[in-house]
Amino acid sequence: MFRKPPETILGHTLPEPRLTAAGVLTIAAWATVPVLVVGSVLDLLAQWAFGVCTGLWCAF
Repeated sequence: MFRKPPETILGHTLPEPRLTAAGVLTIAAWATVPVLVVGSVLDLLAQWAFGVCTGLWCAF
């Protein structure tokens, strides 16, 4: 919302915070890994309950 003036240390201006590649990968992993785990568990439960393999691993 409100921008602070740039910080300086010994006369040097510090760069603004930014999103890095590691940050993007961390966010992507944080968002996708739980979805994949829940989907795999549901596929496993469906296979156990109905005897029909519905997971991605059935293609191999």
